[in-house]
Formats: sequence, C-alpha cells, structure tokens
Amino acid sequence: MELARMRAKLVLTRPQRDIFDQVQQFVLQNPRKPSQHRTAALTMPNTFPARERKFISTLAEELHLSVTWNEYDEEDQNLVTWRLPGFLDEPLAETDPEQANGDSNSESE
Repeated sequence: MELARMRAKLVLTRPQRDIFDQVQQFVLQNPRKPSQHRTAALTMPNTFPARERKFISTLAEELHLSVTWNEYDEEDQNLVTWRLPGFLDEPLAETDPEQANGDSNSESE
C-alpha cells in the first residue's frame, strides 16, 4: 500500500478490499444524523494478520472513524468494532433523572 501511495495509486490485497467494501457499505448506510443510528457499529472478527490490522488502522484514521480492538461477542471472540465519529455505545437518555424529579438547581435561575 505504501509503494502504491507514492505512485498515487491505491493497490489493495483481496482481504483489504473485502474490509474496504464492508466499511464503505457501513458508512453509506449510516448517514451522520445525530438523532438517528446512535448505536451504529460495524463489527468484524479480529482474526486479521498484521498487514490487515495496519490497513484497518490507516483506513479508520483517513475516514475519521473510531476503531476499537478490545470488544468481545457472546462466544468470547475478539472483535474489531468500527463506529462513526460522535456515535455512542449507549443511546442518550431522553431526560436527566435529577431534572425529571425536580431535584436539580437550574443554572439559568
């Protein structure tokens, strides 16, 4: 990939192309709208060799995506998880519990 970059061409291996296609589909299916898709994530089994892990890191950096390497599924398999910037693991609460109970002091008073 580095040599191709110097020639202003992008050359991908077959596994890198597969990763790129999945990420492209994920990004295009999740437009950046704060009120929607708050938990949108793309997960892949982390069985990648070093070359593909480097590609994943570089691709995520170039696309401004968040990548985590330390998540696990139900079968305890290590996952690579991609998230769009600004998207959270947990959905935002509709209201603050203190405000709902009337226990908070408003700073605007």
